[in-house]
Amino acid sequence: MGYALFTARKLALTARVNSLNAQLMQVANEQMALSDQIAAEQNANNMQSAYNTMQAASVFSQAYGGNADNFGMALTNYQTTMAQNMMSQTENNMSIAGLQSQENALDLKRETLQTQLNAATQELENVKKAEEEAIKHATVKYVG
Repeated sequence: MGYALFTARKLALTARVNSLNAQLMQVANEQMALSDQIAAEQNANNMQSAYNTMQAASVFSQAYGGNADNFGMALTNYQTTMAQNMMSQTENNMSIAGLQSQENALDLKRETLQTQLNAATQELENVKKAEEEAIKHATVKYVG
């Protein structure tokens, strides 16, 4: 009867280890998707920033046109365009920060699952060793 208890416990622990491994895989996939999304957002932000800077330079160049009288207006237009660019970058960085906080939460969840998995694996190994010891001690020895 004792062996049946060990077997039942091993089955339960094996199921738990498998479940934790599946959860870890799911969290890893979610982290990968978030990382890809963050990278795409950052690349899009960099492209937009470069485009906006180019546009600001173009606005300045067109407004100035080599005429010293237009320099003040051209500079004002350039500064306004650059300020709008900075606002846009800040908004984009805030959305990236939100994604990064989600990624950090997933990282904490992954660490928790990893700790639970290590504990369950260790318990499974202990049950296997206890079962082996019980079988060894229960085996009839003939002295002859």
